[in-house]
Amino acid sequence: MQHRRTSALALLLTLAGVAACNDDSPAAPTPRILTSVNVSVAAASIEVGQSTTATAVGLDQDGAPVAIPPVTWASEIPTVAGINPTTGAIFAIAPGTTRITATVDGKVGERTVSVARAPAIRINEIQPRGDAATGWIEFFNPTPVAVDVTQWTLADASFFGPTFVFPAGTVIPAGGLLVIEEASLPFGVDAADLLQLFSRFGVLVDVAFWTAQPTTTLGLCPGVLTAAIVVTTAPTKGTANACPPAEATLGAGIPGAARSAR
Repeated sequence: MQHRRTSALALLLTLAGVAACNDDSPAAPTPRILTSVNVSVAAASIEVGQSTTATAVGLDQDGAPVAIPPVTWASEIPTVAGINPTTGAIFAIAPGTTRITATVDGKVGERTVSVARAPAIRINEIQPRGDAATGWIEFFNPTPVAVDVTQWTLADASFFGPTFVFPAGTVIPAGGLLVIEEASLPFGVDAADLLQLFSRFGVLVDVAFWTAQPTTTLGLCPGVLTAAIVVTTAPTKGTANACPPAEATLGAGIPGAARSAR
């Protein structure tokens, strides 16, 4: 009888030990579940012609990053900014605002992207000199803020010819003027010519053309309908243009008169 009691006690102790061991074993890890998608954009405010990139990060139920399958990208208004559906590369097309979305396993993240037009820098006054390289071109900043035109470009009628690139640090003050001497240009300011001003992202900002050598200069002047490039009454390099009466800027009878791009 004593032997049976001892064996039963030993069995109970063994079972208790096994149970204790089972209680100390680690619990199975909680599965990580994709709960949300966080979208970021390298530049949320961009300019027409500019490119940027969107990236997406998946977050689990604890807010920690979790691996995700390939993302499907979309732009709510692709006419404002388009996006590559697989890479997240964004290209600004027109002024406005659009919502960029990233979809992963039914979860959607989003980010707003704003697109602005390039600053409205104008070709303000032109002094053609024919074959003499003593001409000049004046630019006007009508905006209320200074504009950095670094890497903007200027081309003449030879569209595929050399272009002038505005050097680093070139800034036109708010309401201010900038004069570029013909000697600094890789092309001449001819008696009949065309000028095309492009933003740093290659978007045409302004254009002016003329068909005859003016007796004075060609300048941007207010007209009856809109501002126009007309023959001025006198050269005014670095100062406000000397404009003819407004009714004359309709172009009738003015040699070389041309409309500007804006």
